[in-house]
Amino acid sequence: MQIINSLKNKNVKKYLIISIITIVIFTIAIYGTLYLVQQRNIEQVLTKYEVLNLSESFALEEIQNQTYSLFYLLTGAIFVIFLLIVLYFLLALNKNEKDTKKIRKYLNEIANSNYQFDIENMSESEMSNLKSEMYKIVLELKEKTENLAKDRETLSNYLADISHQIRTPLMAISSMVDAIIENESKLDENTRKFIYEISRQLNQINWLVDNLLKMAQLDTKTVIFNKESINLKALFEKIEKNMSVFLELKNQKLIMSIDENLQITVDTKWTMEAIENIIKNCIEHSTQDSKIEINAEQNPLYVQIQIKDYGTGINQKDLPRIFDKFYKGEGASKNSFGIGLSLAKSIIENQNGEIMVQSKEKAGTTFTIKLYKKI
Repeated sequence: MQIINSLKNKNVKKYLIISIITIVIFTIAIYGTLYLVQQRNIEQVLTKYEVLNLSESFALEEIQNQTYSLFYLLTGAIFVIFLLIVLYFLLALNKNEKDTKKIRKYLNEIANSNYQFDIENMSESEMSNLKSEMYKIVLELKEKTENLAKDRETLSNYLADISHQIRTPLMAISSMVDAIIENESKLDENTRKFIYEISRQLNQINWLVDNLLKMAQLDTKTVIFNKESINLKALFEKIEKNMSVFLELKNQKLIMSIDENLQITVDTKWTMEAIENIIKNCIEHSTQDSKIEINAEQNPLYVQIQIKDYGTGINQKDLPRIFDKFYKGEGASKNSFGIGLSLAKSIIENQNGEIMVQSKEKAGTTFTIKLYKKI
């Protein structure tokens, strides 16, 4: 199989063709020489014994002996040449295989973002030229990678600045609205309604700005995930505490079935953000007095978390786009921006995970998260 694969290489094909042509040429030349020498020997023997034809037994025997001697000599020479050519071909094949292995090694280094390898002292063969061209590409990729890293750092700084510039006036407005609400007794009914609506809208704007900035950070790969080993059950207990207000409003409960010793390696803050967005979606699409089940298990490859509600389910035409940015399905609330699930998906995938969803209308929805372990 190795030889067959090597024969696909142009250089190996060239070596093989040269070897075959060389053997054919040498064979023709040697046996052509044998024929000419035999004819010359015949003439010499006929002259030596002064005979007119080869019917004389002594003349015929001598010619045959000379011919056989020359034949064996030339055949031996052909065999030696053939062995040398085969040896040359095998050495060329071995060299090609070594060069191919080196290129594979270089490509693996490139794939691992390691651009530091030596190409000094290479011959000017076609394989060497190929390596040199590959090295030029590596240098270009390295330069582009470094520029991309700089661009991401610049963008991260811009996002931080934008975040500060937007949040500062919003916080000022929120503080002023809170101060007015504290003195609501001095306001008439209509003014109180306006102030509460302004406060609600400000909360939504704050939430939207925060999430848009988070999405931008994730999309531009400027987020640094500080992963640590944490207890999964303890993580969900924190999430349950954070979601308690939303659960109480609809008298819903989280039913958890999680091994107390189950550990996962993730960024706690971002992972909580992702799971809370999923649970919010479950709460929103579930009825009063319902439950949301959390199940977790692990195997040698990944930790699997399932979040299941018994709500209205997702329309089948909306299901393929449920994780798309700003997509709002038929059952989405008026206050939904179509950000939460998209953000959750991005956070999970950026931590070597994946998320899937199964749903039937009026039968509930199940979100499955797989967080893969490093092996």
